[in-house]
Amino acid sequence: MAGIPGLDRKAMEAERLARLAAKRPSNTEPEATTMPATTAKRQRSISPPPTSRPAKKTKEQSDAPSTLQYPRGTVKKTWAFGHARANDIKIEEVLEKSTLRTALLSAFQWETNWIMNKLDLKQTKVIMVMQADNEDIKQQYRQETAYLGKILRLVFPSMEGNINCMHSKLMLLFHPHKLRVVVPSANLTSYDWGEQGIMENSVFLIDLPRLDDTATNDASSLPQFGRELLFFLRKKGCEEDILKGVLNFDFSNTKDLAFIHSVGGTHYGDDMERTGYVGLSTAIRELHPASQFSICSQSNLQIDYPASSMGSLNDDFLTIMHNAARGEDATAVPATTSRAAPKPFQDTIPTTNIRENFCIYFPTHSTVATSKGGVLCGGTICHRSEWWNRSGFPRECFRDYRSKRPGVLSHNKIMYARGINERGESVAWKYVGSANLSESAWGKLSWDRKNKEWKIGCRNWECGVILPLSKEELTKEEQHTSTKTPEVVVLSDDGAETESEVEDASTDSDGEAPLKNSKNNKRPKAPNKKAAEIESKPIANEAEVPSMDVFGSENIPFEYPGATYDGKDPWFFMG
Repeated sequence: MAGIPGLDRKAMEAERLARLAAKRPSNTEPEATTMPATTAKRQRSISPPPTSRPAKKTKEQSDAPSTLQYPRGTVKKTWAFGHARANDIKIEEVLEKSTLRTALLSAFQWETNWIMNKLDLKQTKVIMVMQADNEDIKQQYRQETAYLGKILRLVFPSMEGNINCMHSKLMLLFHPHKLRVVVPSANLTSYDWGEQGIMENSVFLIDLPRLDDTATNDASSLPQFGRELLFFLRKKGCEEDILKGVLNFDFSNTKDLAFIHSVGGTHYGDDMERTGYVGLSTAIRELHPASQFSICSQSNLQIDYPASSMGSLNDDFLTIMHNAARGEDATAVPATTSRAAPKPFQDTIPTTNIRENFCIYFPTHSTVATSKGGVLCGGTICHRSEWWNRSGFPRECFRDYRSKRPGVLSHNKIMYARGINERGESVAWKYVGSANLSESAWGKLSWDRKNKEWKIGCRNWECGVILPLSKEELTKEEQHTSTKTPEVVVLSDDGAETESEVEDASTDSDGEAPLKNSKNNKRPKAPNKKAAEIESKPIANEAEVPSMDVFGSENIPFEYPGATYDGKDPWFFMG
């Protein structure tokens, strides 16, 4: 049985002792990890208060900056060795280890020694959220890390039933003055963070200020981002002290963002409304950024989706994702329906010519072969030839993913959405996270005939963030791009790791029991629409839909509109 990926206990212990010897002064004092001799509950807190009093004076004299670096959230590329730096970030810059107290780290793939060496274990406690398929593996992981004592805690999300993959990437970085929430597409490996210059990823991060000592957060009153982050952490099995630690920080600046997740397993009721693609559509309806009435879009929404793994795609799945991205209600059923088992989005007028509204970015075989790492480094970019060759597969939607940094492959998962809302206003937003374009990642909604209610089954654990563009941002960019017409490029002829993130064609989880509902805030429902009502609304013409340039060309890591395949094959891995 394999141990924790990338863990060399002997090497880690030697490195830890060497660090201690180098840093310990001649007049030995207690190590920085020693907590005040108070209660056990205080010692277990992942967000302990300063050790001196008064608290306000301590904060003023600490190393807290006068302003937070990312107070409203941003998206950056991972650094890539050998390339000029521009809007990118290194793992060291994300962690800021000199002031890091507690790090909750979640990933699918791990180089454990590598990430531990990026931390100062004298002062930083680590919580690792990782996949363990059964109790034997969990016990083995605990035994392998027991020598680290209270420095390390392990969390194992449920892998019961048809759950296939704990694929979500998330960091909660607790500093004296802030909580940094990080949602990358990168695993905790050196190659995903650019140290070999072969792979690129995207990173969302936001810095949330610590509340005053007298202030408290009520979880139910948090913005959507905070509520869903806590919901996701609880579902993953994080302990109560972690959840309470998160509530010590101010989520006000997340009000125009949304935290999106897929919780592994089968879910009913309110839980169903919050997760998978149903959670995506719920969030789109709930988001009302300042100065914008709604980011729900009409049927001509344009989606550009670069991903590193493809599921068994067809027009029905693309239409489902398109409807969810528009903010349509997946569970609304027409009053006149005669179906005993309703279908998702049954009360939605389907998008015609879905393939004209969906652009998928994925590398060709030649792009991978001619990359810096070559075919040996394409193991986390996954697609199956059997799916590609099926008659209903939407091959015409595909464009070659070519990084703006030549020779670099992509592990990004980004959904760019552009459209017109019902008031005729331009809307645009992007999703950044771990979810690839597959049913495994976004879930399968179906009608439970026995219980006579909707359920969603998610085979993967995933998470990401929606960042809408404000009306001011859209207006500014459209002034420069309103006359541009996208061109389709045609490919010219000159055009890793063993553990893969390949998607599964099957997602249903009928055998699982319903999970306990979590009644939090009521979610807004999209109104039921009659076909005549929808058809009578003026639909904005194609020219009015914002171009990709509204996101800022410097913020898009790949060449777009992208080269068509022109008969070439995509990169196939896992068949």
